[in-house]
Amino acid sequence: MKRPLFLPLMLVSLVLVFLAGNDLAGRWFSGARLDLTQDGLYRLSEGSLAVMDRLDEPVEWHFYYSRAEAAQYPAIRAYATRVREFLASYADRSGGRIRLNEIDPEPFSPDEDAALEAGLTPMPTDGGDRLFFGLVARNSVDDQAVVPLFREEAEARLEYDLTRLIADIERPARPRLAVLTSLPLSPDDGAPNTFITELNAAYELVWLGRDFETIPDASALLILHPGTLSEGQTYLIDQFALSRGRVVAFIDPLAHMALRPGADGLPPLNARRASDLGPLLTRWGLGYDRESVAMDRQLGLPVEIVESDGRARRRAYPLWFALGQSEISQTDLATATLDLGLNFGSPGWLEIGGLADGQITPLLATSPEGAVLDADIAAGAPGPDALLRDYMPASSPPVLAVRVTGMIETAFPAGPPAGEIAFDPADHRELSDGPVDIAIVADADWLDDSFYVRTDPGTGTSFVADNLTLALNLIDMAAGDPALVSLRSRTPSLRPMTRVERLRADAEARYVAAQDALETQIADAEARLDRLLGSGQASALLASSRASDREEAMRLRAEILQTRAELRAIERDFRRDIDALNADLQFWTIGVPPALVILFGIVGSIVRRRRRRT
Repeated sequence: MKRPLFLPLMLVSLVLVFLAGNDLAGRWFSGARLDLTQDGLYRLSEGSLAVMDRLDEPVEWHFYYSRAEAAQYPAIRAYATRVREFLASYADRSGGRIRLNEIDPEPFSPDEDAALEAGLTPMPTDGGDRLFFGLVARNSVDDQAVVPLFREEAEARLEYDLTRLIADIERPARPRLAVLTSLPLSPDDGAPNTFITELNAAYELVWLGRDFETIPDASALLILHPGTLSEGQTYLIDQFALSRGRVVAFIDPLAHMALRPGADGLPPLNARRASDLGPLLTRWGLGYDRESVAMDRQLGLPVEIVESDGRARRRAYPLWFALGQSEISQTDLATATLDLGLNFGSPGWLEIGGLADGQITPLLATSPEGAVLDADIAAGAPGPDALLRDYMPASSPPVLAVRVTGMIETAFPAGPPAGEIAFDPADHRELSDGPVDIAIVADADWLDDSFYVRTDPGTGTSFVADNLTLALNLIDMAAGDPALVSLRSRTPSLRPMTRVERLRADAEARYVAAQDALETQIADAEARLDRLLGSGQASALLASSRASDREEAMRLRAEILQTRAELRAIERDFRRDIDALNADLQFWTIGVPPALVILFGIVGSIVRRRRRRT
């Protein structure tokens, strides 16, 4: 072969081999995927696989994404790539039962009309155009389910939303869930609540009135801070638990939601601060004190406290605390997948007894620093200092939530009670028909949006805790599809600067400690100065004042100034550490890689030249 033709032919051959290899790889290995991300961002959970394996007929997924309109929003483009790749994971794993079709709806086109008709929610843009970013799922008989809009702040629920789409199409009807509550949460009350909104989307809710005399046919019963229960109503709950065996109860010794003022500035009529289930908990092997609450000084959430001098400080508040992985059961299916922790405010606590033919499993508990406080004292909203003054940890961490499984007995061994509700003695059950599954959480306020939803004008709405996740997990295990339980809490693809946050938290801890010491010294110094100045002992105008007293006053003032200077130094060091870490990160991620490429290029060029010379 002539030498001038060798290089062009070699380049053409390489291009042909590259194209042929890509084509063969696309044909043979299109469904092969290897997820090497730390948290398995693209790896489907076992629940998703189980739901897909139940599909008897193909499902069409129409992914609507306005590419041109999203081009000017980098965050949306990045999240759209994440969603698109995750959808492809479903389609590849389904073996052809999920058929993915991406649609770019142009303005005033039939595709845009179809997206609106399906119920997708368009995002407004700066130019006035509509940006669609949602999913429509349909089966062969035109049953339909939709994700109206993929929101980046809800990425942790992405797999659940997609798998629920499949489950909603696969099952003929939504499960019925009976709801008993004294809180103004029903749609007729007009009080928006994220938990109720999610429940309403997944279940057919049947609301029980305060004077209910029957419990309708339902897959499970949800009890959320019930009102005063008559003996007959308690008997109805008892018999439902024995017959259906699926109950989820959220009770509270200090429910702030119940006492929240309405439009007239007053709490609702018949509002109850505390709730319980009467003799049922005892029969289910549990003890419960409606006159005390749990707190935790180690896990306290930071709150802003305004001191008497008008200065605001952030302090850990023991009555409001966040449970981490060590306080959450890692073996129960409902709690094992929680990543964000759980936030509580003055919850109750449960004492675990025993069941002859059943088992009681703790789900949530405080840290070893958990303590118990009288509910009347907690209702007065004492400050952190007052709570810590006589703080005494409990002998064992107070338990906040449990699961009761196995066989249970009736709380009415003498038969149906006499009263306004008529019961047929022949229908009375002494023992449960089968193993029960009863979940009990000793708090109701944890389902208030303020405990787990954060709304920011700049970033929108996001979930800061897994309160909603756990509540829906418990209900799904009782009334819904158990396969959905492990799907909601996935680690977001956005990786936070953990080292920066850890450094910031350490510096803030040092700052708070120094600030506390400063406040203590100031209080002591002011008390001493008041005594000296009040008696005239430190006055330079009085002959009776002693020089030692005046020197002590000057020393106290100097000490205060010195401590404040130390506090400012800590703030400067904190800022300096953060800036230094940012500089290091920029150096290693921005500066070093290009420098290495240039260095390798120079070294390679030098090596080639030496080889040519030799």
